[in-house]
Amino acid sequence: MSDTQRKIKWGIAGLGNIANRFATALTEHCSFGELYAVSARDQSRAALFANKFDCDKAYGSYEAMAQDPDVEAVYIATVHPYHKPLAKLFLSHNKHVLVEKPAFTNLGDWLEMKALAEQNGVMLLEAMKTVVFPAYRELTAFLTSNQIKLDSIEASFGNEHDYDPNLFIFNPDLAGGATLDVGVYGLWFFYDLCRTLGITPSIPQVEMSSLYEGSNVDTDSCFQFSGEINAAISASTVRNLPRAARLTGPDITITIKEKWWNPAHITVEYKQETFTIEHPVQGNGFEYQIEHFLQLVLEGKLESDILSSKISAQVLETMEKALADAGYQHLTQPNV
Repeated sequence: MSDTQRKIKWGIAGLGNIANRFATALTEHCSFGELYAVSARDQSRAALFANKFDCDKAYGSYEAMAQDPDVEAVYIATVHPYHKPLAKLFLSHNKHVLVEKPAFTNLGDWLEMKALAEQNGVMLLEAMKTVVFPAYRELTAFLTSNQIKLDSIEASFGNEHDYDPNLFIFNPDLAGGATLDVGVYGLWFFYDLCRTLGITPSIPQVEMSSLYEGSNVDTDSCFQFSGEINAAISASTVRNLPRAARLTGPDITITIKEKWWNPAHITVEYKQETFTIEHPVQGNGFEYQIEHFLQLVLEGKLESDILSSKISAQVLETMEKALADAGYQHLTQPNV
């Protein structure tokens, strides 16, 4: 079997809801990888997860999985503060790492872990599924090939949640808040479109607020960009926000429909003509980033042209500064 035909053995660290979605996509919709091992801080939890997805190894500690020589790639799916120590653990054991967004809570951690990955000859990427969806890839190709100019981007991500101090999005000790949890999607989207269009983004004006006094996390944020392109990127953990993204420019209006962060249906009105870009999703959407990551591993690459490390750095830097300026610096420097 050639290297490009074999299956990469994955391990998953952290076994919550998002890990379930990743495991489902990997086991049902991915050709180049297999779920080989899972790890949690509780052996019984790991065993239950492993049994559900019929994988070989269940580890009751992350260190034990890191020491397994057969694990080639690890998906980190814990809450935000644990991303860095786990990334450091697995990168130090020469595992490729795909870390759930936000990869970390500050730029310094990203740069430190990227340096460690480079030192050990392995790959570290942030799992930002939106930009890997086929419909979005077709859209960016259209923008590039037709030299489209955009002057406005509107995208929001918000869901109403009742306040619960034990829920991680309201817990400052777990680096909760709207910006880090869902604002990261819109910022990634904006910076990726700027890269596609060849635009240098401006420094945003940011508004943040907390609906619940004393919660010590932001429940709402809005990043306003101006200059060559205007953008409004909004996030909320307490309000339902519009789920369609809208891009406009001379002679063009683009609408990414319901749940724009899972782009499957895009309407383009261009020069008095309308067409659609449509790629129905067969799984839950995680499969695209998994397959992309696996292809890079099989090809011996350590960077992605799609899951750009530069954009990860831009987004983390923007969020870190905005949170610090608004009095939420503690969210960017969690204690673990």
